Amino acid sequence: MGGRFRIPDSLDRCRCHHERGQLLDQSFDDVWAECEDLFAQARKTLASLKEIQPAHVVQASVNALFRTTHTLKGMAGMLGFPSFSRAAHRMEDIFDLMRQGRLRSTDSLVETLEAGMMALEAGLNGLRRGRPEPEDYLFPLRKQLGELEALARPTEGGSQDLTSLLDLPPDLLKALSEYERTRVTALLMSGMPIHGATICLEFATFDERLRVLNEALAALGELVSTLPCDVPEDREGLGFLLLAGCPSLDAAMLPLLEGELVGTALLADPSRVPESLRNPPAAPEEEALPPAPEPEPAAPPPGPPVQEVEILRLPAHRVEALEARLMAVGQLRDAASLLLHKGMDIRDDRPAALMNQIQDGLLEVQKSLLQMRMVRVESLFSRIEPMVKSLSRDTGKPVKLAFQGGDLELERGLLGRLTDPFLHLVRNAVDHGLEPPSERLALGKSEAGSIRLSASQRGRNIRFDIRDDGRGFDLARIETRGVTLGLLKAGQAHTPERLHRLTLEPGFSTQERASQISGRGVGMDVVRSEIEALGGEIHLSSEARRGSLIRLSIPLSRAVVSCLKVRCDRQSFGIPLGNVVRVQAGDQVHRGGDQVTVFGNSIPMESLQACLGLAEPDGQRSFVVLSTQGASARSVEVAIGVDAILGRGEVLLRSLPELAHAAGIMGGSPQEDGILWVLDPEATLSLAMNSLMRRVAHV
Repeated sequence: MGGRFRIPDSLDRCRCHHERGQLLDQSFDDVWAECEDLFAQARKTLASLKEIQPAHVVQASVNALFRTTHTLKGMAGMLGFPSFSRAAHRMEDIFDLMRQGRLRSTDSLVETLEAGMMALEAGLNGLRRGRPEPEDYLFPLRKQLGELEALARPTEGGSQDLTSLLDLPPDLLKALSEYERTRVTALLMSGMPIHGATICLEFATFDERLRVLNEALAALGELVSTLPCDVPEDREGLGFLLLAGCPSLDAAMLPLLEGELVGTALLADPSRVPESLRNPPAAPEEEALPPAPEPEPAAPPPGPPVQEVEILRLPAHRVEALEARLMAVGQLRDAASLLLHKGMDIRDDRPAALMNQIQDGLLEVQKSLLQMRMVRVESLFSRIEPMVKSLSRDTGKPVKLAFQGGDLELERGLLGRLTDPFLHLVRNAVDHGLEPPSERLALGKSEAGSIRLSASQRGRNIRFDIRDDGRGFDLARIETRGVTLGLLKAGQAHTPERLHRLTLEPGFSTQERASQISGRGVGMDVVRSEIEALGGEIHLSSEARRGSLIRLSIPLSRAVVSCLKVRCDRQSFGIPLGNVVRVQAGDQVHRGGDQVTVFGNSIPMESLQACLGLAEPDGQRSFVVLSTQGASARSVEVAIGVDAILGRGEVLLRSLPELAHAAGIMGGSPQEDGILWVLDPEATLSLAMNSLMRRVAHV
C-alpha cells in the first residue's frame, strides 16, 4: 500500500468530429463554452417569464432571449451547421414576434419555447459527440410553432400603428424603426403612457452619461427609443430624446447632472386610443396548441462516441485572485531559497514556518482550481422542470415535481454526462411510472403524481435518487418477458432485485411497441452503460401501486477534504474530520476487541489494521472514535486503533481507478513521502463492526 502510482491525467484533450469526419479547429472550444452559457441563461430567463412581473421586465427578458437565439444562429453558421442555424433562426423569429407585442406571453407559449430551446441544446450536445446533424431540430414542435406564427400574422386590415399619437415633429416620427413603432402601439393599447425626456450631454462624456440615463429610464418602465435631436441655441453639447413607456416621469426620478435636462413631457396619452382598440379580444393561444407532437422520423444511427473536451469559462476576477495567490507562494519560495543560501542556525525556525506557509498557499491554489470546475446540481434540475411540464401536458397527467440537494456541487464535466441519463429516467417515470388521473383516483391516490429528485453526498459517492409514487415495476410481466427472451429459466424463483436488474439488459422491454415519449426498458441499458462508465452504480427498486426508486451512485473524482492524519503499519491515512468524535492517546496499550472509556461510556475498539485486512499489531496507545452521525449524535461509535496521530490538515482528494473496489478507502492524495490514503468513514465503521463480530464468534 505504500507504493507510489501515477494519477491518470483527466485533462487529456481530444477533438469533436464534424458529421463529415473532419476535426474541428481548437479555436472552436470557446464557441462551445459560449453556447453552454447562452443555453443556461435562456433556461433561467424562460422560467422567469412564468412569474408575474412588470411589463418592462417581461420585455427586457424577451429582448434578451431574442439576442441569445440570434447569437446561437451566428455561432452555428461559424461552426458549419446549417440545420442548427435554421432552427435557431426560427426561434429568433418567435421571440421577435413576442418583443413586437404580436404574441402574448402565456405559460403554454413559454413551455413550447422551452421545448424548442431544449431541442436546440440536445442537438448541440449531439454535434459535440460527433453525431450527424438532423434535417430539422424542431420537427416535433412544428405544429405548435406554426400555429404561433399564424396567430401573430397581421389581419387583412394590416397591423395598427399608433405612433401618430406621439406629440413629436414629423422628422422624429420618421426616425422610429418598425420595432419601436410596434412597441409604442403595444404600450398605448395596454394603457401605458409614453413620456419623453430631452437632454443635452457634454461631448466628452455623452456616451457614459447616456448609458446611465437609459438604464435609469428602463428601471422606471420600458425604454422604447433614444433619438438624436436638436438642442436650444443657448446650449452646447449633444441632444437626445429618450422615449419611455412608464406611468409617470419626473426629473427627480433621473440621475441628472446640472445642465443636462432640457425638459420632460407626456408625449402620448392612452386615453386618446380608440375604444375599439384598447381591449382587443384575447387570442385563443391556450387552445391552439395540440396535445402531442407527431413522432419524429427515425434518425440515422449515431457514430462512435467521441470524448468531449471540458471547457471552463471563468470570471476575470477569479483568475486574477489565483494569479495573486501564486505570486505570493512564489515570494515565499524566494524567501526560503535566500535563507538556504545564507546558511541557517539549527535553532532557526523560520524555514519550517515558510514551508508551512508555502504548503497552505499551494492548497489554496488547488482549492481555487477545483472550485473553477464545479457547478451546482440545480443546473441539472433546471433542465428537468420544463421537460416534465411539457410531458405533463402531452400525457394529460398532472405531476408534482420536487427537488432536494440542488446546492451540492459537482464537476461540470461529470454533471454534463449525467444529463442524458437523468432526462431519460424522468421521462420514463412520467410516461410509464405514473398512472393516469382516473386510475390514481380509483386507487385512492391524489390526482397528481409525484416525482422527487434528490442529491446527497455519501462518503466518496454522490447519490441521486429519482422517486415516483406510481404503479411500480410489473415484476410478473418482467419475469414472463425474461423467460420469453431466454434471459431467465422457466420454473425457477427469481428475486425482485434480479428482476429489476433485468430491465437494464440491452434491448429488454415489456412494451409491445415504443412510446412516442419513452419506453420502460428502451434505452435503460444505455443509462446503465453511462453510469458504469463513470465508475458508478444504478439500483432499482419498487413496490406495486406504491411507486419506484432509481438510485444512482457516482464516485467523487476530486475534492478538498479536512482530515485527521494518522499512521498505521508505516502507511499514512486520512480520516475526514466530520466523522471524528474524539482523538485519544496515552500510555495504556489497547488491542482489537477491547473496551475503551470515552466520555464515561464504554465503546468497542478495533485496530485499523484489522479493518483493512493487514497484520495486527501487538497493541496500540492511540485511537480515534468514529461515528456515522457525527459528534452531535453518537448512537453508533467505534474506537479505531492507530499507531500514531500525525495531526490535521486539508488534502486534495482524488478518486482513482485503482481504488474502485478497495474496501474502506475513499481516495488518495499524493504526498511527499508517498500516497495518503483517505478512509471512507462509513465503510471503515462497517468493516470494524464486522471484524468485532468475527472476534465474538471466534471466526
